[in-house]
Amino acid sequence: METQANDGLRERVRAPAVSPVAPAAFAYFVYFTAVGAGWPYLPVYSQALGFEFGIIGALTALAAATQLVTAPIWGALNDRFSTGRWVLFAAPALAAAAALALAWAQVLPAVAASLIALYVGLAGIAPMLDARTLSILGADRMRYGRVRAWGSISFVLAAWLVGILIDRTSPAGLFYVYVPALALTALATLPIAPRSLVHSASMFRGGQTLLRQRDLAMFLLAALLVWTALAAANAFYSLYVVSVGGSAEAVGLSWALGSAVGVPIMWALPALAGRFGAGPLLVAGAAVFALRAALAALFATPEALVAIAVAEGIAFGLFFTLGVTYVARHAPPKLGATAQGLYSATIGLAAVLGSTAGGIVAGAASLRGLFAVCAVGSALASVAVWYAVRGDEKAEVLA
Repeated sequence: METQANDGLRERVRAPAVSPVAPAAFAYFVYFTAVGAGWPYLPVYSQALGFEFGIIGALTALAAATQLVTAPIWGALNDRFSTGRWVLFAAPALAAAAALALAWAQVLPAVAASLIALYVGLAGIAPMLDARTLSILGADRMRYGRVRAWGSISFVLAAWLVGILIDRTSPAGLFYVYVPALALTALATLPIAPRSLVHSASMFRGGQTLLRQRDLAMFLLAALLVWTALAAANAFYSLYVVSVGGSAEAVGLSWALGSAVGVPIMWALPALAGRFGAGPLLVAGAAVFALRAALAALFATPEALVAIAVAEGIAFGLFFTLGVTYVARHAPPKLGATAQGLYSATIGLAAVLGSTAGGIVAGAASLRGLFAVCAVGSALASVAVWYAVRGDEKAEVLA
C-alpha cells in the first residue's frame, strides 16, 4: 500500500497539472499565425494577379458575405453538438484545403470560388474557439483577453516574417505559411475540452432569442458601424502602404506593430475594466479607430503608416476583446457559441459593407481620401457605442 502511494505521489510530481485553457491558448497561437500570414497580404496577392481596386474590394466583400452567412451556422452547430470535437476541427480543416486551392488559382472565377470555400471554414474558427474558451473560463471571463493575447503574439511574428518572405520571393510566398498553419490549427483544436452544456434551440430560434435582448441588439448595431468603418480602412491599408512606396516588409511591420501593442492591452484588461469600467473602454476603443484613420489620412508615408498602426492595436485590443466578453455576458449559457457567431456575422456584414464602399471611395477619391472618410465614420460610430452601453451595469464590469 505504501509503495503504491509513493508511486502515485511520484506520478503527480512528474506530471504537473496543465491549465485547462492551455490547449485553447495554443490553438489561438497557431490560428493567428495563419491570420498573420494571410490577412495583411491577400490584397497584395490579388493586386499581383492583376485585379483592380474595385475587384479587390468586391472579393473582400464576397469573403465577408460568406462569413456573414456561415458564422452563425457554425456557432449553432457548436451549441447543438456541444459535447463533440468534430465541429471545431472541421472549420480549420476546410479552410486549409481551400487555402491550398487558392494558392493554385490564377483566374477570377477560380479565385472567387476558392475564397468562398476558405471563408466558409474561417468563419467558424474564431466564434467556436471563443465560445469554448469562455466556457472553460466560466465566471472568470475577463481572463479571455490573456488567452486571446497568444494569438496576437503569433500574429506579430507571422505578419513580420511573411513580409520578409514575400520581399524575397513573391506575394504567393504567403501560402508557404498560411496553408500549414491552418492545417495545424485543425489538429490543435482536438485537445480542447468540449462544452458540457445541453443542446440549444435551433439556430433561428436562438438568434431570435438573442436579438430580442435590447442591450445586446443595440450593441451589435453600434458594433456594425464600428467594424464597417474599420473594414473599409483595413481592406486597403496594405495597398496604401505599398502605394506610398512601402515594401512588403513595411506592410508586415505595420500589422505586426499594431498587434504587438494589443498584447499588453489584452493582458491588462481585467485591471483596466476594474478601474475604468468596460463600457467606457469600449467607447474609447471605437474612438481610437477614428484617430488612427485620421492620422493615416494626414501622414501618408511608409514610416508614418507603420507608426500609426500603434493606434489600431490599442483600439482592437480594447474594442474586439471587450466586445466578445460583452456578448458572452449578455447571452444565455446554452447560446454562447450562437451569440459569438452572431457577433462574428456582424463583423462579416460590416466587412461586406465596408470593403465594397471602400473600393468605391478609393477609386473615386484616392486611398488618402478613403481614410479621411473612415475617420468621420469611426467618430460617428463611437458615439453609437456610447449610446448602446451607457448606463448598462453589465457593461461596467464583465468579470
